[in-house]
Amino acid sequence: MRFETQSAVLREAFPAEYADLAILVTELGSQEGLMMVLATLFWLSSRRRSALVIAYALAGFSLVLTLKVALGLPRPSAALFLKPPAADPYGFPSGHAFAAVVVYGGLVSAFDRAREPPVLVGAGVLILLISLSRVVLGVHYLGDVIVGIALGLGFLAGISRLARGDPRRAFAVAVALSIPALLLVGPSSATLLGLGGSIGGLLAATRLERLPARRSRVEGAVLVLGGGGFVAAVLAVEPLVAAVRPLLVALYAALVAGILLVPAAVGRLEFDALDAGAR
Repeated sequence: MRFETQSAVLREAFPAEYADLAILVTELGSQEGLMMVLATLFWLSSRRRSALVIAYALAGFSLVLTLKVALGLPRPSAALFLKPPAADPYGFPSGHAFAAVVVYGGLVSAFDRAREPPVLVGAGVLILLISLSRVVLGVHYLGDVIVGIALGLGFLAGISRLARGDPRRAFAVAVALSIPALLLVGPSSATLLGLGGSIGGLLAATRLERLPARRSRVEGAVLVLGGGGFVAAVLAVEPLVAAVRPLLVALYAALVAGILLVPAAVGRLEFDALDAGAR
C-alpha cells in the first residue's frame, strides 16, 4: 500500500548532488514556507480570499495531524533521511503533500483569475514536485504522498462547501477540527498552533471588511517588511513561553490575528512623501 519498492527506485534515480534542490522544493510545502506565502498574498492581494485559504490551511493542519496519529504508521528508516523531518514520527499520510494541495489548490480555487490553464498546470506541477521531494528525501513512501494528495483534494472540496467563501466560517471549521487533534495528540506545539491560530483567525476575520485597501507599492513594501518583522518577533518569543501552554495558545492566536490585522496598523501611516519620491 505504501509502495516501498517504488519509493526506493525513485530515491535511487534522483542524483544525490541535487539533494539541496529537493530540500528547497520541500520547503515550499513546509509549515513556515506556506505561512509566509499566504501572509504575503494576504498583505498584497485580495484579503478575503487569502484569509479563506489561511483558514483552510489551519483546518487541514489539525485534520492531517489527527489522522497521522490515529493511524500511527511510521516514517521510513532514519537511515534514508537526507533531511531530518520535524519531530513527527508518523509518515502516513504525507502532511506536505496534503498541505500543498490545500494551500496551492485552495489559492487556485479562491482566486478566479488563477483558474486559467497555465496557472492550473503550474499549481499541479508545484504540488507534484513538493510531494515527490518528500520521497526523494527519504521521509515518506510514495504511497504516503499519493494518499496525502487524494485526501487534500477531498478536504479542499469539503471545506469549500462548508465555508461558502466566508473566512469566518472556514476559521470556525478550523477551531472545530483543532479540538479532536488536541484530545488525541495532546497539548503539543503543533496542536496548540492549530487551536490558537484558528481562534486568532476567527476573531480577526470579523474585521476583514473594515481593513483599509492597499494604497501604493510603497505601502505594500511596508506591509511585507512590517508583517514579516512581526512574524519573526512572535516566533522569537515562542521558545520563551513554550512551557506554558495557555501562553503558547495565546501567542499563536496573536500570530494569526496579527497577520490579518497588520494592514489596519499600516493603514494609519502616511506615505505621501515616500510615494512622491518613488515616482
